[in-house]
Amino acid sequence: MDKKKWAPSQEDNLGIITSVYEHIKDKLSELQKETECPDSFIFDFIGNIQNEWHPNSCHSLVRNKKKEQLNWIVLVKKRYCLKAN
Repeated sequence: MDKKKWAPSQEDNLGIITSVYEHIKDKLSELQKETECPDSFIFDFIGNIQNEWHPNSCHSLVRNKKKEQLNWIVLVKKRYCLKAN
């Protein structure tokens, strides 16, 4: 896996990142309105999700391993197709 620090493009920031950010905020507001939970619950809830994305978490390691496996499969298929032609 590439260990370089990733930075989003301006297009990403103004597009998908802003869109997802607003969607998450809307969903958290919906959760709070429906359950009447306090801000502290939302804060802890977000923290639990954040922990799943920590680079050393099991969830993150599995996601990255799956990406590596898919990349390897694609590479093998490409090589096989080139040899077949």
